[in-house]
Amino acid sequence: MWDILVFFILIIIFVFSRYFLRTDIEKKEHTKGNTPQLNAGKQEFFMIGAVVIVTSIYFASLIFKIEMLQNIVTFTFSIFALYIISLYCQRKILLIYGEEVEVSGQKYFKKGYKVSLFGLFVNVFVFFIGIFLCIQIFELNTFIQIGGLWAGILAFMGFTAPVWALDMIAGIILLQSKNFETGNVYYIYDRDLHVWIKSISLTEVKCIDLRYSNPIMFRPSEFRNLIVKNLSNGIGGKSNKILREKEIFVDYSISQEAVAKVCQDAYDEMLLDLTGSEVTNYFGDDKYLSLEIDDFANYAVKYKLFYSITSPFYIFKAERLYNQYLFKHQQSNSLYFSTPDLIHLEKTDTKKITTV
Repeated sequence: MWDILVFFILIIIFVFSRYFLRTDIEKKEHTKGNTPQLNAGKQEFFMIGAVVIVTSIYFASLIFKIEMLQNIVTFTFSIFALYIISLYCQRKILLIYGEEVEVSGQKYFKKGYKVSLFGLFVNVFVFFIGIFLCIQIFELNTFIQIGGLWAGILAFMGFTAPVWALDMIAGIILLQSKNFETGNVYYIYDRDLHVWIKSISLTEVKCIDLRYSNPIMFRPSEFRNLIVKNLSNGIGGKSNKILREKEIFVDYSISQEAVAKVCQDAYDEMLLDLTGSEVTNYFGDDKYLSLEIDDFANYAVKYKLFYSITSPFYIFKAERLYNQYLFKHQQSNSLYFSTPDLIHLEKTDTKKITTV
């Protein structure tokens, strides 16, 4: 009778797990009429179907008195129920201790060290409850049986430690480090990628490739070994501003004032043409533009053009848009931001002559 009561409680948890796991943000999105990322109807239908099938197997085992099958089904349901409860607790921890960040009009909850630490405590607590349920359901009463269970668990953890131990340690270091924060934009030199850090946990680092908007996941130990450059300037929620730089090569005969005028005129015309459109959100209210001399090349002066954008998602969109207006003003002023490498041309001509 006790097994049947527990089984019905587990069924209730399964059927209503969709409502248990819905966060406050998801509730707001539903009230606004937005389409959720996952089809909740199909998910709920699949869950109810699984519950019906497993319940049928369970009652069939009761009829035919197959005790081992009953125990396996009850234990399986218990593990999944604990998993759902664990997810619910972790999401509540995220809502309570997570830092709310708004990027491109979308709200995210930043997972910090405290959120991951409490989440780890929840997982450990759920793990020990699962061990206790395993002992109770399968009636492992003797010391040898319980010792064998723990020996198997410890052996499994020992053999798999090289896989997860490094990532766990690296994840803790990343969470404590102020150089790696959720919401920052990084350029990865090893992969030639501009990525936006979506979340950092003890097991994975979730990123978004800003060029193609594809999700990318790194192991924490792998991410720590990458050579990266932080492109953000307070994008963690306090100041949505990212400083971008563009290299420009101009002939020595052209003054810096003339180059600055072309850049500023192109920038002003772009903002004037796009007033009232969504594109103005790329650059925000702070219309920052600066031109500085960076280096002196053989046949040109190397400038650095700095401008700011409001969101990491606008890095490539804003750059391509600004390039169109820069090219237009280069043509109208007969001032071009590129000079040929004369040495390279001379070598090319020499090769052509010798070949002929």
